[in-house]
Amino acid sequence: MADVEVEEFDEFLREPGSVVQFLGEKGFGKTTHLLAIRSRFSGAAYVHIPEGERAEVPDGNPQMIDEAQRLTRWQQHRVFFSDVPLVLGTHRDFGRQLARAGRRVRTVAVDDRMNPTRLTRILNSRIEWVRRDKGPVPSVRHETAARMLKTFGPDVRRIQCELYMTFQDMKDGIRDV
Repeated sequence: MADVEVEEFDEFLREPGSVVQFLGEKGFGKTTHLLAIRSRFSGAAYVHIPEGERAEVPDGNPQMIDEAQRLTRWQQHRVFFSDVPLVLGTHRDFGRQLARAGRRVRTVAVDDRMNPTRLTRILNSRIEWVRRDKGPVPSVRHETAARMLKTFGPDVRRIQCELYMTFQDMKDGIRDV
């Protein structure tokens, strides 16, 4: 159900010392990008660091760290100064620290990658995925996706919540929104 393009990072992440960091708020697609890249590398290791907790960074190539802003300083030093390719999902830009560690960094603002066409595809595929039985289901039009992006920004979780409430209030049958 992911609708992200990550092929552009394949060759870069095969080089020692490379880092791709996905910056954005919750619900903007950082984890989706990390998991899409993970599926492209058989030796990748992924860890999500929960809020208020510590997590071990597993060995892998590349190492994928979701919520990297929660790394301890010691972990940052150890991971940033290694040569293993990294993929970070983070709210904090580590570009300067990574460059000081001799890393080549590509920074991607995930909110810049969202557009009405992509949002329409994401929402309609997720609506279809949660279908309970055969028959018509509501669908999201391009114009609605554009309006939702303007109202809520690229926060797909928030948009899905709004659509859920809209669908729950539908009394006159299935229609496009």
